[in-house]
Amino acid sequence: MKKTDSFEVSVQALARLSKALGHPARIAILLHLQQEGECTCQDIVDALPYSQSTVSGHLQKLKEGGFIAMKPVKTSSIYSLNKESLNELQQSVGEVFGIKQEKKQLSLF
Repeated sequence: MKKTDSFEVSVQALARLSKALGHPARIAILLHLQQEGECTCQDIVDALPYSQSTVSGHLQKLKEGGFIAMKPVKTSSIYSLNKESLNELQQSVGEVFGIKQEKKQLSLF
C-alpha cells in the first residue's frame, strides 16, 4: 500500500490537479489559452517568454493533468483549454476545505 492511499480520494484529486498547475509558466499558458482560444505551441512560444522546448514540456504536463486538450491538424498540434478540469479543481478545493458552493455550478471561465 502506498502512503498516498491513506489520504481521502478528494485530497488525492486536489493534489493531482494542483501538481499539474505547479509552475507559473503553466498558469501563464492556461491564461493565454483562455484569452486567445485555440493555439499552436508556436503561438504560445511567440506570446510568452519561454523557449519552444520549455513550452512543449509544460503543455505535456497540462495535458497529463487534463487542463488542456490537443488535436492534431496537419503537421501541428492545436491546444485548447479544458474548462471542465478547472471547474473540477474549483469543486475539489471546495470539498477539501469545506467551502460551500451555490447550487448552480460555478464557472471560472
